[in-house]
Amino acid sequence: MYRNMLLYPSPRLNNKQKQYLKDISILNQISYKLSLDSKSYFVITINILDQVINVEQFCFNSKGQLYSIFFKGKTAKLLCHTILNSNHINILLSNQHVAYLARELVKSELGILFNQQYIQD
Repeated sequence: MYRNMLLYPSPRLNNKQKQYLKDISILNQISYKLSLDSKSYFVITINILDQVINVEQFCFNSKGQLYSIFFKGKTAKLLCHTILNSNHINILLSNQHVAYLARELVKSELGILFNQQYIQD
């Protein structure tokens, strides 16, 4: 989402905004080094027309069978709260995975607000 803006920054961006984009680019590089949980993963998509963030959590049960849980919301904050406090989830997420999820949800919300494509890292 931010890569193209960094390569071709708008001349209308001030220095603080340009620095922010550089910092985000560095965070994106660091995210490739994260080790996420092996029992669960998330797929995040957005619907710009409906202004909705869709999250599907894929989990493996004790028998190794895959199942999914679907979440839908308008804001990253609401979705984080719903996902992390859901009684349906019996999988404990690592702190790194929670931080990654929160960051991706904020990026997806920004994609909706700025009418831009969201690409999950």
